[in-house]
Amino acid sequence: MDGEQSALEATVDRLRTELEGLRTAMRTRAVIEQAKGVLVGRLGCTPEEAFEQLVSRSQTENRKLAQLAADLLANAAPPPAARDVPADPPAEPSPAAAVQDAPVQDAPVQDAPMQDAPVQGAPVQGAPVQGAPAQDAPAQAESASEGENEGERKDTGAGESREGLATRFHLAAAALTTAADPDELAERLYRAALAPLGAGALVLAVREPDGALRLVGAYGVASRQLSQWQRIPPRTRVPLTEAVRTDRPVWVADRREFAARYPELAGDDLVPGTTVCALPLHARGRLLGALKIGWPEPHHPAPAVEAHLAALADLAADTLLRLPGVLLTEAPPTGLDPAGAPWFRAVLDGLLDPVLVLGTVRDRDGKVVDLQVEHANAPTVDLAGRDATELRGRRLTELYPGMVASGTFDRLRTAAADGIPYRGEAERYVETVAGSARASAMTVCAIPFQDGLLLTWRAHDERDRRIAQLAQTARLARVGTWEWHPGERRIACSDDVPNLFGAPAGTDRLDPRTALGAIAPADREAVRAAALALLDGRTPVTVDFAVRAADGYRSLRALGETAVADDGRLLSLSGVVQDVTSWRRAEQALSEIRDRLADQRRRTGDEQRAVRALQQALMRPPAGRPVPGLDSAGRYLPAERAHKVGGDWYELLDLPDGTVLLAVGDVSGHGLPAAVAMSQLRYALRGMAYDDAEPGQLLDRLDRMLCHQRADHIAAVTVARLDPRTGHLAWARAGHLPPVLLHDGTARSLEPPPGLILGVNPRARRSTAELDLAPGDTLLLYTDGLIERRGAAPGTGPGADPGGVTRLLHACTDYRAAPDPSGLVDHLLRRFRAPNPFDDICLLAVRRRP
Repeated sequence: MDGEQSALEATVDRLRTELEGLRTAMRTRAVIEQAKGVLVGRLGCTPEEAFEQLVSRSQTENRKLAQLAADLLANAAPPPAARDVPADPPAEPSPAAAVQDAPVQDAPVQDAPMQDAPVQGAPVQGAPVQGAPAQDAPAQAESASEGENEGERKDTGAGESREGLATRFHLAAAALTTAADPDELAERLYRAALAPLGAGALVLAVREPDGALRLVGAYGVASRQLSQWQRIPPRTRVPLTEAVRTDRPVWVADRREFAARYPELAGDDLVPGTTVCALPLHARGRLLGALKIGWPEPHHPAPAVEAHLAALADLAADTLLRLPGVLLTEAPPTGLDPAGAPWFRAVLDGLLDPVLVLGTVRDRDGKVVDLQVEHANAPTVDLAGRDATELRGRRLTELYPGMVASGTFDRLRTAAADGIPYRGEAERYVETVAGSARASAMTVCAIPFQDGLLLTWRAHDERDRRIAQLAQTARLARVGTWEWHPGERRIACSDDVPNLFGAPAGTDRLDPRTALGAIAPADREAVRAAALALLDGRTPVTVDFAVRAADGYRSLRALGETAVADDGRLLSLSGVVQDVTSWRRAEQALSEIRDRLADQRRRTGDEQRAVRALQQALMRPPAGRPVPGLDSAGRYLPAERAHKVGGDWYELLDLPDGTVLLAVGDVSGHGLPAAVAMSQLRYALRGMAYDDAEPGQLLDRLDRMLCHQRADHIAAVTVARLDPRTGHLAWARAGHLPPVLLHDGTARSLEPPPGLILGVNPRARRSTAELDLAPGDTLLLYTDGLIERRGAAPGTGPGADPGGVTRLLHACTDYRAAPDPSGLVDHLLRRFRAPNPFDDICLLAVRRRP
């Protein structure tokens, strides 16, 4: 018995060894068969001759047959990663290239036959084995694969060339062909491709419909860690979820960077290692999950290696798709894509509300830029009347621009990017269809689903909309309803009415005695009279009354009507009651404002009349003898539409020494204060002028006086002293426009000396300018109200400056009538459309007689 058991154990061990050898041979046979196909296409030889070429080169170079075949495929059919990486610098020919080139001397090398040979990294299963040498391929492959893992572990992968990475890719594709489950897939991916790059561990995670990640395969990770990380919620911030959320690789250089980027994680990481990376898994145009790899030592991959890793991740995703029951055992063919499963679509079609399955559209940086309709259930009919067939495959920004404008699209996009559900309450949506706007109130709900959202909505019908509108109207207008039936002891009310009468919150019926007791005593009789009128059938009835409240009394208005049967019997009394406290208070405040405005208007009118009389008295032309040798004219025009009198003034005074004092000025402000300040300056100047001081000194004295008084005004003034006998003119200014000189039919502004405005700096000094007026010359002094207009744009009206000064000079030049100052000033007032609506105007013109 013991001998039989030993023989049985030996047989089992032999069969296990043979089975393992067959599996190893099958992993490499696909690479060898594809390499044979490449040689057949390039050399035009038979499969047997192609295999002999491979075996001969393998023996000559002492290299494994599978490695040699993978090198040949790497040159003939680069994997996706190799196509995206710039070519490496020229290097020594690889052994595969030697195999490719050596026999080609007598045979043409053509690309056309390549279309019949496999060119992708995916292995060819069930390829026919032709000829006797091909029958030995498994044995050769098994021999070539002996010690393969050991040889791979000796390589670090740091110096891999593009051809070397492509070779590793094809070996990995062959190794994954016969993987029976995700764990075996992880192990073979590690041994065939990641171990040569120095990696120590990896995990595979697939995304479930709610956005969570579930671990399906791992290698080099402790069982305790796998147990704790079996399911990762979508909002957990780790490299795996970040790679899925952004659809881009995530690299963490060391543990310090890991702690800084993920401070909420405590304890050991899921994948052990110093450097880790997470890569998104893509297959058939969908994002299936993520692959995470760890390196025990710091790892800084070159761009070619990064692209190689991305290609390996997609290769693993393709393998996951063919493994049964990875995600949903009920539907193995579509386990990773339930949205495309017939049973899932049948479930959606059985719902009463519309449902859209939305997939994300991302840019190159992985940011969600749009959402695309991948499926719509049978009940789907949108606001524009489009059914499911018209929505599938189209983007939300194309279908619903109104949703984009309202901001709802951005909230949905955020929900898809962050994996957060979204729910909007009775939002109003407006879309333009065939040139006309259509609106509807809908409640929209979206939940994360795979790489997108499940979106559903419910439109509120006409009755719901009307109820919501009435409730909103009642709330905004502070209106409630009431109803009473004969024989009832209480009044039925809407929610807010009892509170108005002091009843406890939540009361839906009101005691008439309680309501009457809350009414102000002065209004109770009017309420009783209104109630009797309703009972007598006199409808409708309106009554205003006040009720006690915590903040005093509130004003209410009640409206009621009577419902009577055909036989005249009283059925009910009903109506509305409205809180009109804010209206009453607004009316009272408005009445008080009206009274104050009327009083202010009366006082303002009195003040204006007084100021106007004062100013007219001050601006009356001085009486006395005419000045020999001098003609003069002065005008003062108050603002046309201003409600207050301004502070403009002019002065012409003959002095004892035979000279004449000329002045114009403008005091800031309006009304009586400005008129008083103007009169003070004017009469102070007249008094100072008898001292024979120069105009600049006169302005300095006025400035010191104004500053000493600490007045709230500033003033712009021009002062001149003219000798009519000699024509000598001395003048100075304090922030005022310079005078205009008319000589021989031309007009020009005098060059102004420096002079600061009055009331700013008592230590300021102003210089005096001098010139001589020829006989027949006219000097014009004016305030800014003549040439400036409020709100006039430059160059569009007479109020623009400096355009206003230019037009003034043109107007003076255009005057061709008799040389009379009075005619000149009237001409200027007409030209500038005086009076100014908003500012006073002063003009003073003097002419030296010939």
